[in-house]
Amino acid sequence: MIFLSKAFCQIKYVLLLSVICMAGLASSAQAYTAMETKGYKIQVFTDPDPLKAQKESLITLKILRTRDKTPVVGEPINVSINHITDASNDDKLERDHLPGLEKTGKTDIFGNYELKTIFHKTGLYQIKAQLLSSDMNDSEKGISMGFVLKVNPSDNPGLRMIFILFLILVITCVGIVLIKFKIKNPGTFGINFLDSPIIKQIFQTSYIQPFVQIILLIFLFILIFLAFFDIQDSAKNLSVIIIWTIWWAGIIFAFVLAGRLWCFMCPVGAVSEWVSRIFQPLRAFPASLQNMWIANTLFVFLTWLDIQIGVVRNPLVTGLLLTAVIIAAAISGLVYQRRTFCRYICPIGGLIGIYSLFSPIELRSKDLEICRLHKRKDCYVGNKNGLGCPMFELVPEIDNNKACNFCGECIKSCPKDNISIRVRSFFKDAWETKKKSLDDTVFIVVLVGLAIFVTGDMLEPWSVWIESAMKFFPADLLGIQYQYVIEVLTKSFLYFLISLFLIPGLVLISAAVSNLLAGKENHNSLKQTFITFGFMFIPVGLSMHLAHNLGHLLNESAKVIPSLQRTINKYLPFDSGEPDWQIAAVSLADPLFIYWMQMTLFLVFYGFSILAGYRLAIKNYSSPQTAFRALIPMIFMVAVLMAVNIYLLNLPMAPRHIH
Repeated sequence: MIFLSKAFCQIKYVLLLSVICMAGLASSAQAYTAMETKGYKIQVFTDPDPLKAQKESLITLKILRTRDKTPVVGEPINVSINHITDASNDDKLERDHLPGLEKTGKTDIFGNYELKTIFHKTGLYQIKAQLLSSDMNDSEKGISMGFVLKVNPSDNPGLRMIFILFLILVITCVGIVLIKFKIKNPGTFGINFLDSPIIKQIFQTSYIQPFVQIILLIFLFILIFLAFFDIQDSAKNLSVIIIWTIWWAGIIFAFVLAGRLWCFMCPVGAVSEWVSRIFQPLRAFPASLQNMWIANTLFVFLTWLDIQIGVVRNPLVTGLLLTAVIIAAAISGLVYQRRTFCRYICPIGGLIGIYSLFSPIELRSKDLEICRLHKRKDCYVGNKNGLGCPMFELVPEIDNNKACNFCGECIKSCPKDNISIRVRSFFKDAWETKKKSLDDTVFIVVLVGLAIFVTGDMLEPWSVWIESAMKFFPADLLGIQYQYVIEVLTKSFLYFLISLFLIPGLVLISAAVSNLLAGKENHNSLKQTFITFGFMFIPVGLSMHLAHNLGHLLNESAKVIPSLQRTINKYLPFDSGEPDWQIAAVSLADPLFIYWMQMTLFLVFYGFSILAGYRLAIKNYSSPQTAFRALIPMIFMVAVLMAVNIYLLNLPMAPRHIH
């Protein structure tokens, strides 16, 4: 055991150092954009990056010859900048009267030409560069290239200060509550929230959950109405902004911190449960389908659909999707018992269950012996005080957060007062879960592939990568002539290849190598090793999901303010003021701060992956030496995939990538 612990520590520090080095190397300056034509390449760099209105900006154009990458030195160049007044039509340009708007000069010894100016307005600007090099032939002279730059509003310290003060308030309140509980119960392990009379009363009160669900259901219907009938511009449609920029980006953090607490208040789940209570169907979901294959397949399909048609950027499609989910939930409640839809069908149910394993809050039995002696099991069948568990969970058998949604029915119905909601260590379920299943592990590694592909699809180099991949597509063999169809099929092929085959295949190979290194002392099958160590990869996909969504949450949340103003002015009989769309580009945090927060998430979650691997190895192998050998290939694969995450988020995001 001592040998394994020392080896584990050495490997952990070496791999952490490697990832830190990768993060540092990958964060070097990137060209804002680049373009090649007729043997010349122009790169555009901006300072500051991103550009800010009302601040002096330096735009540097670097001109190279593509044949040998040598700089074009001492040659004349003409540069002009125009403000694009209509972002939907690049041909509508308004010349902004700025000093240095149009200038002719010569490149320096490095092939650079610098232009200083102040952008008085936010929005998109078109910069045109015309090369006038004397060594050009007649066909090349006068060639020009155009680029589009985005100018963001100047910093708004007020919004950032409010955000920081809010975080301080939340941390203070949580800290006070935790300290109070700990002082009151100094001898207990962990903190049981139900020791607080107020919290216990909340869970035992029958009307609180439906009250919250009704409010959210009304709000959901309003969002669906706006998705169908309001402006179809995703940058201004309140429904799209709230659902995809705020709810979807923020809900992932809720899973990590509070498990399936969202399911407690989910209006879609409420529809399914209410219909089931009214009609009281006796039919159980088929035993062969009582797993997560349906839910996970739906999530993979909807993610593919978003990549192809842009669900998050299309209000009408968003409305159709929400309507379809509500109808499916109602039908499920009409046909099957309890919250069958939430447990086995909900498209994000598998994702919520997997990510909730990371949460530091758990609902468990206080004393398993009391549960064993109590034969009726009111927590499952219900009684006059509370209903049976809507998620088909038996409290004494719960050893993970995958299904429990903290609805409180077991707290109401337990006659022995033997339920606790307590704080525990993060990610404990990874090694405490006794019955790990193939459907969960497959989805865990598929999520890693999905996160990698979806993030790649949002990067500036993505279009170049896709164009390269399209060259290998057998369009002539299949008789396909339309470029759009070729692109769709190429992206679809790569999506399913990476998420369903490449990443799961690499993890399966690592499991095979793990069995090989474990030697004769290993009694695990390949399937068992894959399922067991697969839980190590939860932090890999989760960290990418969190890091990417953190950027959306902090960079794009402010646009809900003008969008809400516009919606109120249109549909309600009072004026909320003129929407200031410039605030839509205000970030709640500095880009450098967001970057290091993202890198910190990767490093911290990488540590959790290694910790989970260590715990799983110790639990599944009798010999410490065997456990160590079996663990090495899995740590290596986690390190490789985490390095891919870091590399991708160090690449520039494409300007088209907005929710």
